[in-house]
Amino acid sequence: MSHAPTVNSLSNIYSLNVEAQSKRYAQLESRFAEIYGAKPDFIARAPGRVNIIGEHIDYCGFPVFPMAIAPDTLIAVRTNNTDCIQIANASPKYPARKFSLADLFTIDSTVHEWSNYFKCGYRGLFEHVGRTGGKGFDALLDGTVPAGGGLSSSAAFVCATELAVQRVNGIDLPQTELALIAASAERYVGVNSGGMDQTASIMGQQGSALFIEFDPELKATLVKMPDADPPLAFIIANTLVVSDKHVTAPICYNLRVVETRIGALILAKHLGITDRPACKN
Repeated sequence: MSHAPTVNSLSNIYSLNVEAQSKRYAQLESRFAEIYGAKPDFIARAPGRVNIIGEHIDYCGFPVFPMAIAPDTLIAVRTNNTDCIQIANASPKYPARKFSLADLFTIDSTVHEWSNYFKCGYRGLFEHVGRTGGKGFDALLDGTVPAGGGLSSSAAFVCATELAVQRVNGIDLPQTELALIAASAERYVGVNSGGMDQTASIMGQQGSALFIEFDPELKATLVKMPDADPPLAFIIANTLVVSDKHVTAPICYNLRVVETRIGALILAKHLGITDRPACKN
């Protein structure tokens, strides 16, 4: 089973603008030191994703074909030898927060609060391994995935949190397990997430798309982009129209989850498929 990789060179992550990314990481470390008085121990990263084939079918168990993208969420981390976690954001739009370890298991999904996504990753990981908490640490987040832009900024946040928390606490779960935990954990904020976004963020690799299957179990197969001259490129256009999943979930995203499942049950009945557990229940 593959585990989350550790890299020492940004060229192993980014194929373009490595120098600009290097400055960004240096600025993150510098800002972390300004806030917390010391440099971070490490930086966790999880990218956003763009989907190529398979819209709104992952939560029905059908395969999808996304790929990870360069825009990402970074979380700089340093243990603080306390029973508290402090998290700040490089964007002044989001106020810093401080939590006791017990506070991180309480998530109010009715409140649109940026740190709830951090709590999702933390709570999901510890509930999965059967622990009630771990080490305290300081964290600083920097994200370049447009919020509400359809590129999975929330999944990148939750996945980066998982990677950070497991590193601090000496946990080392396989990538498939981390992806499944993240997909379930995002439901703490009221979103019936499928699993494509989190799998692409955790398991995506440079230069490849992912063919993701959910049945009978989660499986991600790398599909290398073909060589071409000029090189193959995907253009992702930001319309600047924001659709925040947390806000629109009750009338859009979550409703589509229900609609597709009802449609599947109608088809199953029409086709005489009645022996499956989902059809019986």
